[in-house]
Amino acid sequence: MRVCAVIPCFQQELRSSALEVLTKSYSLAMSLGEQSSGAQSSGEQSSGEKAQVEAWLIGPEAETHQAKAAQYGASILRLMNLEVDADQGGVKVSLGRRWVDAIDEIMTQSTSELNSEGDASDSTLLLFDNTELTKDILGACGARLGAPVIADVVDLSWDGKQCIAQRPTYASKVMSKVITSGSVCLCSIRAGLFEPEEHPVDATTHHYSAPTTDALGQVLQALVAPEGDTVDLTEAPIIVGVGRGISDETGKELVAKLAELIQGEIAISRAHFESGMYSHTLLVGQSGKVVAPRLYLALGISGSIQHVAGMSESHTIIAINKDPDAPIFEIADVGIVGDLYQILPALNQALESKKDE
Repeated sequence: MRVCAVIPCFQQELRSSALEVLTKSYSLAMSLGEQSSGAQSSGEQSSGEKAQVEAWLIGPEAETHQAKAAQYGASILRLMNLEVDADQGGVKVSLGRRWVDAIDEIMTQSTSELNSEGDASDSTLLLFDNTELTKDILGACGARLGAPVIADVVDLSWDGKQCIAQRPTYASKVMSKVITSGSVCLCSIRAGLFEPEEHPVDATTHHYSAPTTDALGQVLQALVAPEGDTVDLTEAPIIVGVGRGISDETGKELVAKLAELIQGEIAISRAHFESGMYSHTLLVGQSGKVVAPRLYLALGISGSIQHVAGMSESHTIIAINKDPDAPIFEIADVGIVGDLYQILPALNQALESKKDE
């Protein structure tokens, strides 16, 4: 059994979500080892496979992250130096297409290597962090490899023959159990649910050359820069969610000050997605980002099903709303009923005083 964590390496530091994928890969591999040992001790038929954790490090910083991957349990490292930008005959080739080609190349080459070494595996599980890049290419990877895909997984296991995954559906109101069969399965793991844990191991390294992606059909018309600073909300440990209760520039300034004082990032509900007061890139909810921070501070957010679907897995939720019957209080760990324009100035002042001590 191969448990492979597919890790994008485009930054100097590995994302927390990537470390979570490595942690889940390691725990899954260990559970498979225990299942195999249990089957042998009870006299049951065992596949005899030993689960191994592989880290597929793909990107310009692949070499940089070898030690970190081994530190989090990957005993086999497969590296590919894939540049962010690529030019084919004067045409920019999309990163998504090249990413699919890279995964296909590593799968083909590594499978061939294992077969030649007499160490072939009957099954392979590819785990991805649930980033925008993964959402863009996961389906295409599944189609290329002829394998089933399960997105936004919150837990999974392998019973020796099939992958069994849990994923939220219907705006996180229902938890679905998804079972797949086949020798290969691809899953993306929801961020913020698994605490990264170190499991240092000795690792062997394999290098692969990035394949040439066919530029046919690739037309780059324009590069549009995001408005303002780009924030990856899925990685933020503290998020200040802003709803309809913040309705003007005064309120916006109060929120910005609060976020600065608690070192949090600002997110928005659909009300502000439509109002234009904030950038649409900050939307959290069913049609926006799905987040699971340590702390989610919901300011003036009513708690619609669509918004709750994007933040219900937060570790701690504090809600402030003037409506005592607001649905957000049903999922909040701490609820405060009151006027935000009275509460926030006092809260900011108290935090500033504490900071000066």
